[in-house]
Amino acid sequence: MRTELLGQEKNIVRIKLEIEASEFTKALNTALSELSQQVNIPGFRKGHVKRSVLEMRFGRDAIYNEALDKIMPDQIKQIVDDYELDLLDTPEFKLDSKIEEGKPVTGELVFEVRPEVTLPEIDGMEIEKVVSEVNDEAVDKLAKRIRIQLADIKPADRPVQDGDVVDIELAIRTLNDDGTETQDQPKPDTTHEKINLADETIRVQVREALIGKSKGEEAEAVFDVEEGHSDRTLAGKHVRYKMKVEEVSEYVLPELNEEFYKNVFGEDTEIKDEAAFRARLHDDLVKQVAEDSASALQSRAVDLIVSKSTVEVPDNLIERQAHALRHDDEDWAKKNDVNLTEAYALDTEEGKTGYEKLLRDRAASSVKNVLVMDAAAKKFDVHVEQEDLDAEFERRAKQLNVSKGFLAKYFYENRAQLDRLVDEIRWGKIADAIISHMNVKEVKELSQPQENN
Repeated sequence: MRTELLGQEKNIVRIKLEIEASEFTKALNTALSELSQQVNIPGFRKGHVKRSVLEMRFGRDAIYNEALDKIMPDQIKQIVDDYELDLLDTPEFKLDSKIEEGKPVTGELVFEVRPEVTLPEIDGMEIEKVVSEVNDEAVDKLAKRIRIQLADIKPADRPVQDGDVVDIELAIRTLNDDGTETQDQPKPDTTHEKINLADETIRVQVREALIGKSKGEEAEAVFDVEEGHSDRTLAGKHVRYKMKVEEVSEYVLPELNEEFYKNVFGEDTEIKDEAAFRARLHDDLVKQVAEDSASALQSRAVDLIVSKSTVEVPDNLIERQAHALRHDDEDWAKKNDVNLTEAYALDTEEGKTGYEKLLRDRAASSVKNVLVMDAAAKKFDVHVEQEDLDAEFERRAKQLNVSKGFLAKYFYENRAQLDRLVDEIRWGKIADAIISHMNVKEVKELSQPQENN
């Protein structure tokens, strides 16, 4: 094998490859022997099919490709080692000319390599970790949420109160800056919705508009929808909710007794009274707050490192990721019965241009994140081991109340799910490795802006 570096442009490396005639002949003979063993041709025993018959069955070029498939992995591995290439994908091989037996096989290998990432100086970098205390108010809220989950609901012949369930007729209209309605509306004129005012995530404008209203009365709420909202037809829009109360219902909370505690924690629970119930909730909240704080710290650490890293993200990687994101958008629109053109206002040239820019920005950000995380994994020698998988199986099995073996079997039988799980574990290990080199400062609340610290 002979090689020659033809050139490199950004993350694309081109190398000329010459495979000696004797090397190719050896691979060709191996391919012919294997094909002879595999095919069933009347009049020939397996392993004794003549080459001429194989060429008639498969074609000479197909057999040559089989031979190349045999020889190329070792050739590529040697080139990767010799040139110290960090590959992103399997290289493409282009023949210079038609293969002639007895002569060297020449062609060009095109390698897509990982672009160089310059990480910031992580050692000693300061980052804040929010440490929150669990107080009686938090325990009260959790206790009420649990009681609501097991509560009965009955109609209430009175005005809406906070915590009620309200059936409404709803019209959502998007607005211009001057308060007039936009021409293209994302929703039907009206829909029927159930608003649960016990849900703490209900928008304050909607909550305040409904409280005090009686059946048959109308209410209105105007607010800005955040850019990251799950309903992409409304994300980033100024909207008006027109609501008409159709029914008011209230929760009938269960009594705090042994039957209730068994419903919550199981028949074998040791919780017998309200004091033990609240103590258990307090301990669960402390654990949850600690997990949430650790998760938020991981995200901030990664965001900080990505923002301070330098890498020239190749256009081909951006285009590939943009294509994947577009596919995701189209799938989302189909599953939600939404027209993607309307969701992103693509019926105008401005809308199309805006969507393409948004798509590329998202793609560039995503690719940079992956490249920086890969560079950090290499720097800190992070790998996902079997023991990491086993620990995650154990953790999730306890959460789902299933056996570890059952959960492991599910993942091993669903390769895509297993790959996603490995990626999640790897991301967490990289984030933890980054944090271990930082100066973590515990605070009650984040200073602003944290990312510029």
